Amino acid sequence: MDDTLLNILQRVLFIIPEIIILIACILNLTYKQSTAGIFLIVGAGIRFLGSLFQSIAIPYLIQVGNTDLLSGSVNIFTFTTPLFFIGSVLFAIGLLLMVQEKARMHKTI
Repeated sequence: MDDTLLNILQRVLFIIPEIIILIACILNLTYKQSTAGIFLIVGAGIRFLGSLFQSIAIPYLIQVGNTDLLSGSVNIFTFTTPLFFIGSVLFAIGLLLMVQEKARMHKTI
């Protein structure tokens, strides 16, 4: 029982930063709608789904489904890794656009 509780706590702790980032991106988009905000929220959403998948779905498939995720000609990571990478790239582009926008505003003041 203690081992199960510890595993659940560990999974939740890894999801909390992604939730905070997603909330910050939503607040940023509601404050000022821009291209950077859209990139940030899409990237953060994909990253959150990826974190949720890795923290909850993969351990569930391993334990309950007795699934070998690395077997077969195409494994599950073949599909998920590029998707999570795209989410990270979109988030990085949005962050870069937001920093450039803030720097431009700072120069004009």
